[in-house]
Amino acid sequence: MNIGEKLKRLRKSRDLTLDDIAKKSGVGKATLSRIENDITQGTLKTHMKICEALNLNLKDLYEGLDIPKEEITTLSEKTTNETEIFSYDERAKSVILTKNAQRNSMLPQLLILEPQGKTHLEQNTAGTEKFVYCTEGQIHIDIEDKQYELKKGTSLYFKSSLPHRFINIGKKPAKCLVISSPAAL
Repeated sequence: MNIGEKLKRLRKSRDLTLDDIAKKSGVGKATLSRIENDITQGTLKTHMKICEALNLNLKDLYEGLDIPKEEITTLSEKTTNETEIFSYDERAKSVILTKNAQRNSMLPQLLILEPQGKTHLEQNTAGTEKFVYCTEGQIHIDIEDKQYELKKGTSLYFKSSLPHRFINIGKKPAKCLVISSPAAL
């Protein structure tokens, strides 16, 4: 069993929703969903907050978990149906570009924003970084109190522990390659 599956079982056995755990733990609903869907494993700090919300100790959470093996992961046309998609809403989604992302030290994503589409305000744990490369369209990235504009062929690298949001400011869909490191969001 992996961490996401165990957390989902524990949450459901207590008849709690993701919103309930997010409110009790202070961990974002999107992060909780990514953990439960095995997109990321989360961090020790995140696990501790979740354990506190579930009135559980860390040892009990980790007991019985499978230890991931190192492997080479490929994604091809034949396996694209195995990709995970996280939807912010009908105008913004993120496609995870690898399988078993929680086993990796990087999380590659394709961010797709329709016109006026935007992500939620995100703030990752300290030590997390993001690289963004715009492949189509034009976006603004709000980081703290500053705004950066990216258009096709331009990139940005930043500490994602700073509050940030992606916004499509163009009239056409925008696509960006977003790589987070470490993968735990």
